[in-house]
Amino acid sequence: MCSKRIAALLAAVCCMMLLVLPASAARQYEDCIPNCRLYDEDGLISEEEAEELNQLIRQTSDNIDMYVAAYILNGSGSGMTEYDCMVWADDRYDELFNPEAGTDTDGALLLINLAPDVRYIYISTSGTGQLYYYNADENNRVDSIVDRLKTPLRNGDNGGAVREFCSQLEYYYLKGMPNHGYTKDDDTGLYYYNEGGTLVHSESLPLSYRANIPAAVAISVLIGGIAAMIAFFAIRSSYKFKKSLAASNYISNRETNFYQRDDMFIRTYTSKTRISSDSGGGGGGGGHSHSSSGGHSHGGGGGHF
Repeated sequence: MCSKRIAALLAAVCCMMLLVLPASAARQYEDCIPNCRLYDEDGLISEEEAEELNQLIRQTSDNIDMYVAAYILNGSGSGMTEYDCMVWADDRYDELFNPEAGTDTDGALLLINLAPDVRYIYISTSGTGQLYYYNADENNRVDSIVDRLKTPLRNGDNGGAVREFCSQLEYYYLKGMPNHGYTKDDDTGLYYYNEGGTLVHSESLPLSYRANIPAAVAISVLIGGIAAMIAFFAIRSSYKFKKSLAASNYISNRETNFYQRDDMFIRTYTSKTRISSDSGGGGGGGGHSHSSSGGHSHGGGGGHF
């Protein structure tokens, strides 16, 4: 009987492990690290500036422990739609940094399409990059990064846009993942969320992600108050109170003297200071992700400039 129970318990644990699987890995593929660089498809950046940007991208990749790359297109990007830019960026990321099926590495890839008929920025995110560079409606970090790249691009400073991209990657990495941040893959229906610093996927979110914490606390306080009142009246009703004599009945007027002493110099002051707290921002209802042609999950977003 005992052995059967142990077997059933092990089977249940295995099922749980299958429902929640790791979905990301940091820079575990050393052969892919040299791919962290600038790709200037149409030769718009000088060799000297390109080498400077390559060093910056590699340093950024080291600092955030993710894969990072940037592409600049001009004529070769002509005719692309917004959707084409998204697919192109996702596929380039997979070619550079996702060599193994079923494993999504952590990182971000920038596409700057300068073609006059396109002029579009797209950022593809992968692994925990989907959470650090979040795209939820109420906490859209990707949109904020894209907006910051528009000014240098409008001024013709393509290299400046790449520098700003690297700066923003480090800024949001230091800011950390949003509390209870998650994404849902529109193609597979799977949820992606952080568990111990690793992005995992599951068919449903943990209870802590789905529960409305403030509402739950308020309901708990209300229920606790009602229970306390019920207990108070129940205890009170179990006692029969008798009217007590006045204190004057116990005092002899002939033998009792009263003295009054006043201390005019002792006072007590109490001060209160409000301690503010910042939870770091919520998930904003969840981010959006999708599957690339290679079967890898990607987040991200873009905008025209």
